[in-house]
Amino acid sequence: MSDALELKPIQVVCDNNNVSSDQTIEVIPGNGTCSDHLRSERNEVSPLLVTPQVTENNREQHLHGDGVDIDSLTQPKWQRELRRVKRELNEVVVWKLKLWTLLLLIFIAIALIIGISIIVCAVVHDDEDEKYDKSSFVVARFFRGNFTLDANNFTSDSQDEETMIELEQQLMEVYSSSPALERYFNSVTINNLQDTTAQFKLQFMMPLEHEELIHYTLSLKMVKNVLLQHLYDRDAGDPFHIIPTSLHMEVG
Repeated sequence: MSDALELKPIQVVCDNNNVSSDQTIEVIPGNGTCSDHLRSERNEVSPLLVTPQVTENNREQHLHGDGVDIDSLTQPKWQRELRRVKRELNEVVVWKLKLWTLLLLIFIAIALIIGISIIVCAVVHDDEDEKYDKSSFVVARFFRGNFTLDANNFTSDSQDEETMIELEQQLMEVYSSSPALERYFNSVTINNLQDTTAQFKLQFMMPLEHEELIHYTLSLKMVKNVLLQHLYDRDAGDPFHIIPTSLHMEVG
């Protein structure tokens, strides 16, 4: 019976826990001893194969145990910062008020303070320059000059007296509506109207302290430019249209 059992040699290479990837194992039925030997080797090697998986599972359990969201670690930095800011804004800081609510209340309070301050300043503020006593203007300042009327809008058949009155009203309206000169303006007179040329005289009244006035507000340049601006703004088809380039004015 022992002669009928055929045995073949088995080559097994063992080096501690390292098993060569080139080993060739041929198992013959009936060779129970070698099968037990291989099973024991697999049991020895199997712990080394499952070690990375166990380590990874332990790391996941550790992260979840510490309350860290694994998904947040994979998000971009700006998204993590945004979540952090939202979390801080929703924190309760005082009187059960959240931080964002407190910041909103502060902003509204500042806006109200600024608005109320602007309204109060606009109502209470008085322009000192608007306060003046016209009766204190006792020093006279005169300007005289001439201009030419447009011949297309002026005929010699017109009554000289009526035309002179109309021209005086026009000049009076110009200086009475001037913000800078209105308070000082007193009168205007058309002295002569010959053909289409008219001569005029302006009178302004100043206070005793008038040195700065005659250099700036009531200077010849200022008074002339106010009338010139009016003439350029008027429509050329208006009655008694004055030619702007014909205007001549001097002090006296």
